[in-house]
Amino acid sequence: MDPYSLEVGELLSGVFLVADAKFQVDRRGQNYYSLLLNYEAGHQIEAKVWSDNVGARLEPGLGIEVMARVDEYMGARQLNVQRYRILSAGDFDVSRFIRTTSINVEEAFETLFNWARDEFQNPCFQRLMLEFHGSESFAREFKESPAASTRHHNYRGGLIEHTLDVWTLADDLCAHYAGRFERELLLCAAALHDIGKTKTYSLSSGVSQHTDVGHLLDHVFISASMVSNMWDRVVTKKVAEPLGERAALCKTLLLHIILSHHGKLQWGAPVLPQTPEAILIHYCDQVSASLQSCFDVLAARPAGEKWTQKLSIMDEARRFFEEPDAKDQP
Repeated sequence: MDPYSLEVGELLSGVFLVADAKFQVDRRGQNYYSLLLNYEAGHQIEAKVWSDNVGARLEPGLGIEVMARVDEYMGARQLNVQRYRILSAGDFDVSRFIRTTSINVEEAFETLFNWARDEFQNPCFQRLMLEFHGSESFAREFKESPAASTRHHNYRGGLIEHTLDVWTLADDLCAHYAGRFERELLLCAAALHDIGKTKTYSLSSGVSQHTDVGHLLDHVFISASMVSNMWDRVVTKKVAEPLGERAALCKTLLLHIILSHHGKLQWGAPVLPQTPEAILIHYCDQVSASLQSCFDVLAARPAGEKWTQKLSIMDEARRFFEEPDAKDQP
């Protein structure tokens, strides 16, 4: 059942997984729910439960059976839920509503973190990366974690998929601008720039949610802290004194990229990018996140439609255009 295949005004009944549930108050002082619902394969649609129809408490991870009308608000489809019933765990197959990355996470993890390869020569970066590679708990979390609670890569394995995107884009551009970037610094930062998301998000019944730590500290700070702490534990203590100054600079440059990768202070970066590597990682991060959001909203179009619902991206909301089945054209 795809709600985007229905016309505005049509009624539907079906089962959904609650991905997000906000209990809010409207201008008249009445309570309502603003929901994000998963349907088949983890595709999502926004929904509202207005005050007259609010029933049992809703929270992320619950399965619900709904009767709803398809509405449109500011160019986007949403469901106006007329009534709903919370399902017990045995009444629905949660795996139907969960999205999982399609990449091979084992191969991706080896590419990103197994630095016991001849192409890598910097002993500081090697020690750091191999320590993360050898941590079973980190590997498990990094392969499973989403990269967001909403927007881009907000599904199981989304973090490693997004990180591999950033790594691949950065490496390709490094090759294009031959000799202008310090490749090992660049790739180390690409692999580590978002590792704090393993602590920032958690999966509940396959639904990505912010943790308390994530709300309080944010993934940029957590990522930098994880790298700094690991560096001090496995790198600093093993560096010969004549190389200590160089090792300290490597750490500083790496942390600068991680802390600045959001690009702007208003986008959550504590510092602005001030090295070529920091600029490049910021743009690779933006490309991966923005294009994934674009691809997702295009995939959610009703069959035969050229235009998507509105997507807030690059600080502005807009609709996207693609000819139906354009990818299949010669």
